[in-house]
Amino acid sequence: MLNQNLNSKKEVFEYELNSTSLVMIWDAISTAPGLESWFADSVTVKGKSYTFSWGKHESRTADLINCRQFTYVRFHWLDSSPGTYFELRILRNELTGSYALEITDFLDDADVEDVQSLWNAAIDTLHRKGL
Repeated sequence: MLNQNLNSKKEVFEYELNSTSLVMIWDAISTAPGLESWFADSVTVKGKSYTFSWGKHESRTADLINCRQFTYVRFHWLDSSPGTYFELRILRNELTGSYALEITDFLDDADVEDVQSLWNAAIDTLHRKGL
């Protein structure tokens, strides 16, 4: 969610989900309407390019660089360093049948707390949607 540079390091955050519907979770992380429900105010898709907008003045474009249906989506911000990405991965606990969302992001050390707060807020919104 913040610009990334050459000093970025990979961070992984994991969040338990309330939903037991794999289809609903998949739609929330892989479709424009789903992403608009919790991640960004507006999402437009042209081919593999996704433009995410927050408020009136902030937007960023990312390319969908990898995807495995019902498993994960991986995006690369066009304004970030090569080799960096953010990924939304669905994890399933085989014993309980519950799901979690694992988020991988590349961040500067100084940005970790801010970005984690942004992800926490986004996940709170996702939980309020029943997921």
